[in-house]
Amino acid sequence: MAVKSLGNVVVTYGGTDFTQYCSQADLSAVIERLDVTNLASTAKESIAGDAEWTIAVSGSWATTLDTLLAVDAVTPGTARNATIAFDGGASTVTYTWTAKAEIQDYKVTSATGNFIQWSGTLSLSGAPSRNVA
Repeated sequence: MAVKSLGNVVVTYGGTDFTQYCSQADLSAVIERLDVTNLASTAKESIAGDAEWTIAVSGSWATTLDTLLAVDAVTPGTARNATIAFDGGASTVTYTWTAKAEIQDYKVTSATGNFIQWSGTLSLSGAPSRNVA
């Protein structure tokens, strides 16, 4: 059965829950493919490489959010803790990175007739710990 996003996703960065500033939070693990094709191959061959984990986030901008994220965007290289949790009703799946998250692609956008919006990507180093509770 499908689970609604509203009220069932929690995102934290640097120990601060900033879910209230998010209208979207997407967890992604892109697995690179390593080419192992050789002269004896009859077609292209590949094996799984490393995963690149990210959490793409966006929503309505606020100064509190800017204080949390822009400080690290201005001085890149600061690694923080990050979590994203998905509540499926019967259980919650939480992905955690300890001191391995950095904000990248932080953007604040504005247009006439609209709210000030923000977006960014939490770039995550290494594999997360995954907990189902």
